[in-house]
Amino acid sequence: MKFSKINHNTNYWAGNLTGSSDMWWRTDQEVKKGKDLIALSAYRRAISNFVNIVTKRTDIPVRFSSGSDSYTDGKAVTLSASMNDKNFDPMVGLALHEGSHIAHTDFEEITNLDKIVQEHYTTECMDENNGRRFFRESLESIKNLFNYIEDRRIDQLTFKDAPGYKGYYHSMYNKYFHFSIIDKALKSDEYRDVTWESYFFRIINFTNKNTDLNALPELRNIYRTINLQNISRLKTSRDAINVALEIFDIILPLLASDSENNEKESEDDTEYKQKDKSSNDEGEDNSQDEGEDNELENLDLPSLTPSQKKSLQNAVNKQKDFVNNKQKKTKLSQRDQGSLKATEESGAYTVKVGDESSFGTTNVVVVPKLTDSMIPESVNAKPIYSFIHAEGSRTWRWAGPKIEDILDGLRLGRVLGKKLQVRNEERTTKWSRQDSGRLDRRLIAELGFDNDRVFKTSFTEKYNEAYLHISIDASGSMSGAFFINAIKSAAAICQAASMVGNIHVQVSIRTTLEHMHDHKPVIAIIYDSKVNKIIHIKKFWKHLRATGTTPEGLCFESIMKDVLSNSNGRDAYFLNYSDGMPSYYNNTMRYGGDSARSHTASEVNKMKQAGIKILSFFITDRAEDANHYRLRHFKQMYGKDAITIDPTSIMSLAKVLNNKFLEK
Repeated sequence: MKFSKINHNTNYWAGNLTGSSDMWWRTDQEVKKGKDLIALSAYRRAISNFVNIVTKRTDIPVRFSSGSDSYTDGKAVTLSASMNDKNFDPMVGLALHEGSHIAHTDFEEITNLDKIVQEHYTTECMDENNGRRFFRESLESIKNLFNYIEDRRIDQLTFKDAPGYKGYYHSMYNKYFHFSIIDKALKSDEYRDVTWESYFFRIINFTNKNTDLNALPELRNIYRTINLQNISRLKTSRDAINVALEIFDIILPLLASDSENNEKESEDDTEYKQKDKSSNDEGEDNSQDEGEDNELENLDLPSLTPSQKKSLQNAVNKQKDFVNNKQKKTKLSQRDQGSLKATEESGAYTVKVGDESSFGTTNVVVVPKLTDSMIPESVNAKPIYSFIHAEGSRTWRWAGPKIEDILDGLRLGRVLGKKLQVRNEERTTKWSRQDSGRLDRRLIAELGFDNDRVFKTSFTEKYNEAYLHISIDASGSMSGAFFINAIKSAAAICQAASMVGNIHVQVSIRTTLEHMHDHKPVIAIIYDSKVNKIIHIKKFWKHLRATGTTPEGLCFESIMKDVLSNSNGRDAYFLNYSDGMPSYYNNTMRYGGDSARSHTASEVNKMKQAGIKILSFFITDRAEDANHYRLRHFKQMYGKDAITIDPTSIMSLAKVLNNKFLEK
């Protein structure tokens, strides 16, 4: 897999970002169409880890801009919601940069900056009117200088503590600060007038290889005063403020002197024009001398075209925004903010699956848990995930279980639980007349008759802890009675397992959902007995709906690691409910027919090879299916234990489970 060259710092670990071996699956066209909230959630998790490391704190939130102030205030890091694979490295750099501010910048000093400046320039502020104007204008300039110096100071601290982060910083500066038009401008006749704008432009571009220290008076002295090569000598934000004041003290008289010279030149120019007019009246021509000084001043320096000047202004504005931490950040709408919160609470991530040489590859969305924020507030609200709707919604073919169905399943589960109590039973076997073990007092009298086998031992046999994963096909063809009965059956097993006590049960549904204007396979964990109580089933399962297609093996592949890790060292079982053949299609994949059945069978065999016992329930309401090709194909995928069953028949369900899943 090739990653974007822009993100070369991320290449070695990006596979873990979204839980997949390929996080960079979205096209530019997809990104432009909308916000990929699952990807944003993964980005934020990854970047939060960076921020935690650089700040040495775990209480700093990383958020996406929502219209509020986006500067770092010492309490949070705010990023643009336009984050994608092409700008991930710069965004990491920006997060690290803002995190460094939180770690090393004294925000109280920034709050007191106006007081510090006022105390520094007490004499200039004696005149009330001029003082106020001077203070206002100077404060803004000094703030800008301080921001630049402080940025260099904290970046150097991070480089020292974590040199591996330099690449992210370089990506950030390349995106927000370094432009080819800046290179040209530094070598042109631009920003050579003695103005604050010129000085600030030259200062913030000191790191550019094209910088010209002779462009302005005292610029070389300013460069030495900042001393970027030894910026780490500045131990505190106050030290950076002091350097900013020192720099401004150098520039201030230059600006004042130039202003006086301009006034004098203006007066001289007026006088000259009057004389010139008089001379012209006498027939003398002095036009050749006009502008001679300016030409000499900018000798051999190229000028920018109007188009280049416009580009330069845009670049300079971006630089200023960066220095002032006011980078323009794409905002998330209020709706997207809510959806992102729900996505993050669900823990959703993507996993790359499939076979490039056969039917192609795609990404499965894995949803580890259901939360309150995932449930739409009204029946008319658009769901975040297409498989979970507001209670009462009954769109076409999406009829799902009602609370009455859930309660009926749990009631059946209490009956089933009594029939599965055998898993709690212990069987103790005792042996006497052993040559080791505990002394059997009944045999002590036999010691005098050369009998030393007077010991007893016992062995207690019980069932191992078990892991059961129930996977339910939630495709559109399952909607209605099929899906409701499967949900009832799963609820019954969960209830029964809670009564037995030594069975860890996970229940998942698998379907497809609309994601970034495409349909992606999705598998959602709707119950986990290690995490959830039975009330979770009552609360959430009534919102489940069957929709989409049947990406069987793709979904199995996406959670294979989780299933295998949970089965380790335990009696492990995989129970599947489905009504048909695997099928899934998108722009890059054709998953169906022989190749899809073969892939599903392969994933099932991986479980079997790991010691997981497989049982699949083929759900149908057509009698012919029991002996039809559909069932034959079903058995090809799931093995000889694939059977047809009424999942709501507790007696038949108990018989099957006792014969297969509860065997030792």
